[in-house]
Parts: sequence; structure tokens; C-alpha cells
Amino acid sequence: MSPSKTKKNNTRNYSYTCATCDTPFTGHREQADKSKRFCKDSCRKAKSREADKAAKRQSRIEVQKVQWSKSTAGQFAISQCRREGSVAILWGNTTASLVEFDKFIKLYKKCHGYDRKARKSLYHRCHIQASRGTDGSTGALHYLNLFIGLDMHNQKAGNKFISVDAGLRVPASKFIKKWEVTKGDTSRQIVDKIHALLGDDFTNYVNQRLLIKMDTVHELAKRIYNRQQKGTAVKELERRYTLSELEQESLDDLEKMDALQRGNSSVASYRPESLTRAPLCVYADELERVAAVSLSGRHRDNCLFMLDLVRVLGAYIAQAELQVAAQMGIEESVVHERFMSLKDATWEPLAYLCHLQPWGRPRYPWQKSRPLLEADRQHLINSILEHCYNALAGADVPRELLRNRLSKRLYVVNLVPTVQAPDKWRYKASGGWDKFLEGLYSDAEPIWQALLALDLCTPEQLEEARTGLLWSLHRAIEKARRVYRASRRVSKAGCPEHLEYPPILIDLMQAGNSEMAVPLVA
Repeated sequence: MSPSKTKKNNTRNYSYTCATCDTPFTGHREQADKSKRFCKDSCRKAKSREADKAAKRQSRIEVQKVQWSKSTAGQFAISQCRREGSVAILWGNTTASLVEFDKFIKLYKKCHGYDRKARKSLYHRCHIQASRGTDGSTGALHYLNLFIGLDMHNQKAGNKFISVDAGLRVPASKFIKKWEVTKGDTSRQIVDKIHALLGDDFTNYVNQRLLIKMDTVHELAKRIYNRQQKGTAVKELERRYTLSELEQESLDDLEKMDALQRGNSSVASYRPESLTRAPLCVYADELERVAAVSLSGRHRDNCLFMLDLVRVLGAYIAQAELQVAAQMGIEESVVHERFMSLKDATWEPLAYLCHLQPWGRPRYPWQKSRPLLEADRQHLINSILEHCYNALAGADVPRELLRNRLSKRLYVVNLVPTVQAPDKWRYKASGGWDKFLEGLYSDAEPIWQALLALDLCTPEQLEEARTGLLWSLHRAIEKARRVYRASRRVSKAGCPEHLEYPPILIDLMQAGNSEMAVPLVA
């Protein structure tokens, strides 16, 4: 027998399944690794391309993880994991909740409460469930367990237990050694543990490139480093820095380096403290947000009650600020405008009565001739702000006490805004009378509903106010029509579309008081 024939007769056949297309095939070589069994070369090449894509995808994820560790949300999460000594505080987060967590951090930045000179912030990112319970559980790092509050209120509350049914808690069984964060762990190691804890939810989150952005310090450090490496700086720095060295510098020093590279003699730094949002505005947004996502009915009801109080008090302060702005021409002084954001109307619905001196003439807070009134007003504001924090933190609030405290100081003097007739461009921008009227009602309705909820007006008065808004618009259009005809100097000239009566007003005039109705045609 020849050697070739012997070799052919001794060949052993192996039955395999292709790792790419799952097709059964017979092979002459033994292949222990199932991932390397292919029925043909095209399947082997397809598997190789797929492996290359997976490697690139993994590399991109690693880059995004580094990017996230340098973002504001990532740094806050890492600092909280260091503080609690475990990444398990992030247990329960999903891709959607991580996105909401990122939005919450961005909302916090927009409060602009950081004072760079004092190196502290007016606002804190507060936890609803913050302390360890008797069963070893602790508050979760989750957007459902976070809110923005004043620093004085957060420091006063400390780490004590407040509520059972509000916020989210992580059970003690999740705090195992695998998720521990030691003192020597780097940010990269902590992020890797977070990735291992959350898995695909974290992968899908960091893959959203447009969402993950570095904070101001890291962004400025990268800009300075790129100029240095590319040689595009107008003036070079005193020495060459590595990127890690620049990221360790303070924001003030980085701003000076950036100005030097651009050839500027002065540093034009961003001063957010000049744009700090008013506490009532911040609490109003947080009460509305937390009430919409809270899992506890009691927690939600308390937030909605405090939101009504804040809206009424904010409307009173806003109308006083608008008066000052009109008299002095300083629009920057209207910091509570969100509570009285009327586009086509003016309104002064409330007045203040100092119960300590009720015989005095009611004054607005911008009038400093009455220090007693100012002190009483400030006491009311501070009281409501403190209970806003308590409501957000999950504590019960004394509803009757707060309602009485507000109602004996603020009373309604006018429920109907004074509407202004729209000009040509404003009318076109609104898209017609239906949208214009919808805008008027949407601006006034939150204040009306808050007044009704606090028993400062009755449902009957509210219905009359809604009708009165239409009559106010009628008077505004009537006056604008007279002015237009007088300017045209034509006795029977037609009026433009934005000065024609809307159909709802025509029906109201035909069915209403004849003394209030005017001729529809000149």
C-alpha cells in the first residue's frame, strides 16, 4: 500500500457547526475552540469583521467612560461613591434614569449659586433618603431621590432620617465587598465598578455622545493642551504641561493660562454668582418636578400644596418688582418674573397687609419706609422656603398653619388682568385669535388655580374672572380701533385683522350687556 493512500485511509472526519451561519459541516482537523469553526472562508472573514467592530465598539465605550468621569454628572457620582464607600448606591438605575440624573445635574448648574470667592454654593444637591436606616439600607443616588435645596436648610437637616415612603433606598444586601470603594481607588477604577454594577444600562447611557460633556475645568484644560501641542497659541506658556497636570489646576489658573495663550492682558472669566436664581424660583421648579415623579402620594400632595403657596407669594413679589422696574427702568431687578409672565397683559392681583400694624396703609416690599412690613414679609418668605425644603425632603408640612399665615397677609384686589391689544406682528406670531386667547388664559390660569386652592377666591369669582378677561380684551381692542381710525383721519376706514373682534367676543357682546357692547361695524 502506498504512503499517500495510507494517509487518506487514516484521515478522521469531525462534525462541526459554523460559528457564523450555524450550518453543519464536516472537517478533517480537530478544532477545540468553537468560535473558530467556519464552514467556508467567507464566514471566517465575516467573523473577523464582526470581531473588529466589537473591538472598536469597546474602545469607544472606554473613551466615553473617561469622558463621563470628567463630566459634572460623573464627578458628582464618583464623589458620592467615595463618600459612601461603595458604588452600590447607584443600584436600581437604568439608562433612562441615568439620563434623568444627567438632566438634574444640568438643572443644578443653571441655578448659578456657586460663589467663587467664598468657595461655597447657595444651593445643594440634596437627598430625600440620605441616612442609613436601622436595617443597614441607605439613600440611593437616583434622580427620584434628589432635589435642589438651599444650603442652610440642607445643613440644618443633616443626615437624619426624615421619611419612610418618599425617595429611594438601597437595601443592605447590595453593599457587598465587590462594590466597595477604597481610599486609594482612582476615578477610572470607580467608573469600571459602576459599569460592572449597571452593565448594559450604563453602556447605553455613555454611548450617547451628545449627552456626555466634560465640565468647565476639563474642557478648558483640553483647550489649553491642544493649543500647546499644535503650536496655535499667540503666546506660549512658561513651560509645557501634560493634560493631567492641567486638569489638576484650579479654574482661576486655567482662565489665566487661556487668556495668556490668546494674547489677552485681562481675564474675562465667567461669574455665575451674578446670575444666581432666586430661591422661590428654584423651589417652584423643584416642587413641580418632584411632584410629577414622586412614587408617594403623600409626598406628591405636600409638594403640590407648597407649590400653590410659592406661586401666590411669587406673584405678589413679581408684581412689586415690575412696579419698581417700570418706575426706575431697571429690568434686571425683576428676578421673580416667572410667576407673572404675562405677554399681553398687566396685572396686580394681590396686596399685602401687615398684621402687626393693620391700620397702616398697605405697602409693597420695595417701599423701605415701613421696616416693620419688610421684616414681616421676610418672615413669611423664610417660613415658606423652609417648608418647601421639608416638603421636598418628604416631611409633613403644617398646611393649615401656612395657609392661615399667608391668607392673613395677602388678599386679592383684582382677579382680572388688564389685557393689551396685540400689534400686527404679535398677532401674526400667535397664529390668530384662538392661539392669542389660549396664551392669555395659560398665563393667568396658574395664579387663578393657586388662589383657588388656598381659598383666596371662590369658584364663582374665578368664572367671573375668566369672562372678565374677555371684556378686558374687548376694551383694549375698542381703544386700539379708535386710535387707529384717528391716526388714519378717515371716519369710515376699515380696521386691520389684528383689530377686528374675535368671534368669541362678538358672541359675548351679542348675548351680554348692551351697555358694554359696541357697534361691530363703523
